[in-house]
Amino acid sequence: MKKLRKIITVVMALALVLGFMPASPAQAAAKISQSALSMKAGQTKTIKIKGAKLKVKWSSSKKSVATVKSTGKASAKIRAVKKGKAVITAKMGKKKFTCKVTVKKKNNSTDMDDEEEEEPSATVSPEDGDANYPVPSDYKAKKDGVVYGQVKTDTYHSETTGKDRKVNIVLPPNYSEDKQYPVMYMCHGLGQDHTQWVVEGKADVLIGNLIASGEAEEMILVMPNCRARANDGANPADCWQITNYQAFDNFINDFQNDLKPYIEKTYSVKTGRENTAIIGFSMGGRTALHLGMKLQDTFGYVAACCPAPGIFPYFFNNVREEGLFTEDEFKIKDEYKGKTKLMIFAGLRDTVVGTYPKSYHEALEKNGSEHIWCKFSGGHDFTTSGKGLYNFAKACFK
Repeated sequence: MKKLRKIITVVMALALVLGFMPASPAQAAAKISQSALSMKAGQTKTIKIKGAKLKVKWSSSKKSVATVKSTGKASAKIRAVKKGKAVITAKMGKKKFTCKVTVKKKNNSTDMDDEEEEEPSATVSPEDGDANYPVPSDYKAKKDGVVYGQVKTDTYHSETTGKDRKVNIVLPPNYSEDKQYPVMYMCHGLGQDHTQWVVEGKADVLIGNLIASGEAEEMILVMPNCRARANDGANPADCWQITNYQAFDNFINDFQNDLKPYIEKTYSVKTGRENTAIIGFSMGGRTALHLGMKLQDTFGYVAACCPAPGIFPYFFNNVREEGLFTEDEFKIKDEYKGKTKLMIFAGLRDTVVGTYPKSYHEALEKNGSEHIWCKFSGGHDFTTSGKGLYNFAKACFK
């Protein structure tokens, strides 16, 4: 009997080493509610991992056919977009579950599958941000019982510009030096400065609401002056001239050599690309894409709202620039594929930057770089950018 027990012990030890032991109880008991679905374009269905004990991450192999969006710790909503096939994957710890989705053309019949909710008759476009990435009507309104983070203005010395520069900081509620926080850098528009994301964007309130509801991680918001030159005031006389544009491009040097070291020295921050995000509006959107794609070892999360021209060569508003990238260069590097959250948002009524945001999306698509692209029902404003920030913040640091 002792010899038998010894043999069993050795076998179990080998099984553990070789990875043959069964999954943990939290994963072993779990299963996907449906492994295959047949849907009509425009319909949605809810799917879940039964018996899940851990948070589940969802993804679609082909978002143009079917999208998936988490609706809870272990559930998600699948939206059928157009005819085709896609695989929905749910990842829980080291365990993966899949559901094969077949989407058929919508017809005029009123029949519905079991436990299915009917969507509006028109097929939802993948570019429709309002449908695919909705926001609540009060997402930027202060709410009773919510504690909002402290907004403060710091001054740091910039060797890049040869002067002291201002930066707005929003600390999370109950900020403590005993805890480390991820950081989101927020870049302003062409004529603005470090105050724009608070004054116009209400970013402190928007993020505060998301943190309070548990939809976003606690984070430090850093709102720099992206006009990296000695004359860095808002609404400069050369606002629409190349000299002002070049100052935004110079911000990459100020960021690397001056601002980022100051933030990491002064505040209790988590470092590493998985803890660092950047978002920008208009010229700040161009800046966010500039830094995000040049410094891929620094940023794991990148978003641009209504990004301005200049990423590629262009002639616009009597200004010609050679571009910050060629179309072939504008892509997620192989080592960061699957590890980068990249989003580009445009406004349906944006008459300022026109089709430039879409050209960035098309280049990324051509280069095989996974990203989110959509248009919201706003213009070149903080209606569009607010919706973009809301969805970006929910995706960051997860």
